[in-house]
Amino acid sequence: MAPPPPPRTLSPSSPSPSLRSSGCRPLPSARLRPVSVAGVGSAVFFRGTEPFSLRDWRAIKRFLPRDCPLIRAYGAIRFDATSDYSVEWEEFGSFYFIVPQVEYNELEESSVLATTIAWDDSLSWTWQNAVKELQSTLQKISSSPIKVNNSTLQTTIVKLNHVPTKASWDLAVTKALQMIKGKQRELVKVVLARCSRYITDTCIDPVELLACLKVEGQNAYQFCIQPPDAPAFVGNSPEQLFHRKYLNISSEALAGTRARGKTRADDFQIGQDLLLSSKEDNEFTIMICDDVVVHPSKALRKLPRVQHLSAQLAARMRNEDDEFDILNTLHPSPAVCGLPTEEARQFIQDYEIFDRGMYAGPVGWFGGAESEFAVGIRSALLGKGHSTLVYAGAGIVEGTNPSFEWDELDLKASQGVFVLL
Repeated sequence: MAPPPPPRTLSPSSPSPSLRSSGCRPLPSARLRPVSVAGVGSAVFFRGTEPFSLRDWRAIKRFLPRDCPLIRAYGAIRFDATSDYSVEWEEFGSFYFIVPQVEYNELEESSVLATTIAWDDSLSWTWQNAVKELQSTLQKISSSPIKVNNSTLQTTIVKLNHVPTKASWDLAVTKALQMIKGKQRELVKVVLARCSRYITDTCIDPVELLACLKVEGQNAYQFCIQPPDAPAFVGNSPEQLFHRKYLNISSEALAGTRARGKTRADDFQIGQDLLLSSKEDNEFTIMICDDVVVHPSKALRKLPRVQHLSAQLAARMRNEDDEFDILNTLHPSPAVCGLPTEEARQFIQDYEIFDRGMYAGPVGWFGGAESEFAVGIRSALLGKGHSTLVYAGAGIVEGTNPSFEWDELDLKASQGVFVLL
């Protein structure tokens, strides 16, 4: 497929930015739940270099009317916008959201093809300019058909290296455990991650990888975000950050990881061991909130290759403006950062020697009446060449064994993307 045209930004403070979409037709609410979405081009985009703020959220929401449910801003937010950016993540900024020009929505009972244009006369970007650019995008799409293989990727791993190495990982985990067990107890939990660079004999198409993930990743969020002339951020996350419908909001928390058993009896026993593990119970109990101790009801969440402890949470907001506060409070969660949050974040900055970028950050979409975000874990960054960066993390709490957590990283990555290589 031809590359999308460069995104265009309109002034969020302008008195006259306008947006129109063919997706503004009323549809029965039961049919509006998106199953999958594909977007090309950019009617308007939002990118920043400072931490995602209330002002940024309001700028995006101005373009998302409640009566047009198919107009959404899709994107991601960095795990930590205060950390230094590596070269491969530069084009994403601290956050990156777009309202696509052309969008295909697969709903629960139907499908919709929508086009959206945005214009701002005060910036000399007129209706005519916007229509012309949309026509150019449609021409590129129609002249560049693509056939996707959604079973397996035909590629071979030529080289693999991990950052950190196993020896460096053991040192970082040991240091974290010393702080967790120390007299001052500066840390209760910290989540450390690994970045694995795979060199393959062929270039991996992010669209083909996404199609494979859809087959592999049952009960998970598959996503692919690629700014123009940038790597593609692709993932297979099992964890919902939050879902909002009007004032109703729900969330999910995951902790602990075990492999699935080869037999039904083996799988049952592994699940029971996970439920009864004191170390996993410790991590699970503290993963919800650093201000209030929560003891949610534990359940098993079984995925094709791994299983986790899980808890479902629900609440009702006072007003829709609380959405930003919800996002800001839930991220970074103890499940991807640690507790206390600032101490864990500082430990990560001091001891992780790579840039997480959007890994473990919020990934999803804002809408006028509804929004949904996953946690960007079990993910990878696909460059233009033969290199793929695969990310995975593990929670370090009292009782952690560094070698066991290293093995858990492999389990988590297998639920992500490298199993398809």
